[in-house]
Amino acid sequence: MTPRPDHRDVLLDRPSWAPSWIPSIDDVRQVRMLRWALAAVFAAGLAACVARGADNPADPVLGEVRPAGALAARFGTVIVDLVTAAGQAVTLCLLDANDSDERGQGLMGVTDLGGYDGMLFRHDGEVESQFVMIGTPMPLSITWWRADGLFRSGTDMTPCIDEAPDECARYAAGGPYRWAIEVPQGALADAGLGEESRLTVGETGCVRG
Repeated sequence: MTPRPDHRDVLLDRPSWAPSWIPSIDDVRQVRMLRWALAAVFAAGLAACVARGADNPADPVLGEVRPAGALAARFGTVIVDLVTAAGQAVTLCLLDANDSDERGQGLMGVTDLGGYDGMLFRHDGEVESQFVMIGTPMPLSITWWRADGLFRSGTDMTPCIDEAPDECARYAAGGPYRWAIEVPQGALADAGLGEESRLTVGETGCVRG
């Protein structure tokens, strides 16, 4: 077998007498090129991650403010007629929370009712679930109403924005109720609603604002 000619470059290659752990100039160049290639790949990957993050929506925030005009489309609306013990009639045009998802959302994040008087929470039968003001920036008054339409109880509720959810106050009706109404704080008391007042839920689709 004819041996291959030796093409060793005396300036660039490792001398024949040198141990294998001593790098040649070519070895150093290759390591530098590999480092540059890895850096370029890393930079391209980082740029792709930044671009993808910019294309995605921001993380949802508890209590995020929703436009007033979107509330009626989200919940629907309903007319509620109230009569005080003295016989005074009060008609409200309310946002209509009539399923579990809508009742769970309630007025969280709402700062402007867009002309509506408040929100009606309605159930198919009487319940005893409590209310909480997590992520709800508006101070509210709530009244609870029995299945026969009579007033059960009412109270004012304070926003709970900065506290942990388990530190927010719970508000209970003090007995079974079928309907609850939330309005800006003080509005129902100003109308004279209380003991012996009566509620009638009317047609859906009222317009305000």
